[in-house]
Amino acid sequence: MSAPTPQDNFSLKEEIRAYWSARAESFDLSYGHAIKSDRELQAFQRLIRSSFGSKPLDVLDLACGTGEITRALLSLNHRVTALDFSETMIARARAKHGKAARILLGDAERLLDDDASYDALITRHLVWTLTDPEAAFAEWFRVLRPGGRLLVIDGDWVNRSRWQAWVNRFGTWLRDRRGAPAHQIDADTHASITSRFYFKDGLSRARLEAMLTAAGFTEITPADYGQVVREQQRAAPLHDAIRLASSTRFALVARKPEAEAN
Repeated sequence: MSAPTPQDNFSLKEEIRAYWSARAESFDLSYGHAIKSDRELQAFQRLIRSSFGSKPLDVLDLACGTGEITRALLSLNHRVTALDFSETMIARARAKHGKAARILLGDAERLLDDDASYDALITRHLVWTLTDPEAAFAEWFRVLRPGGRLLVIDGDWVNRSRWQAWVNRFGTWLRDRRGAPAHQIDADTHASITSRFYFKDGLSRARLEAMLTAAGFTEITPADYGQVVREQQRAAPLHDAIRLASSTRFALVARKPEAEAN
């Protein structure tokens, strides 16, 4: 199978933009997207502090969506620039945060920032959708200051163990039985675009770690995202709490070396 051409990627990116723009209206209704409780916010605060330290930093929130991770960063007094590809998502983030954060429309794979612009980068549920992850990781490495850190929160949304598949079916059955909304726009479109992602076969922590290493990142370690998921489940209706357990979720922290090798 031949590699995607730039034209293929451009077309796919436009489809991605349109799909997630259509989901913006209901995005914050979903558990796992919006921060639904003080306990979940506190779990995010612990995750961010353990990844970046307690000192306020210049942080870039990549694919910020409606601004929920931006919310957690601002609560820790970080100086936040938030970026998203969807104008509709950006409008909702700006409505939430006003001038508290610098919120921009842009492409996470082709950043316009100068080299060494940020102390830290964070992204949630973006990597699995990237059309050119190698280019994205090179850009993220470039805009980080020496010693800066990258926190990636993501998961394998494609592959499930037998147990996870059963949990997903049961959670979906229970949701439908209760008449709860699915909060997904056009399942056929979702299936079409995800089948053309670079990580269409699934994103594993090991694969992500290898690619970040190739991009120059070091000291790549797992971060405790489980604490966030537990609080999401605590706040969620039973069917959503069950479905949150049906996919493999993980977080990694990576570091840009203090001095690049000659």
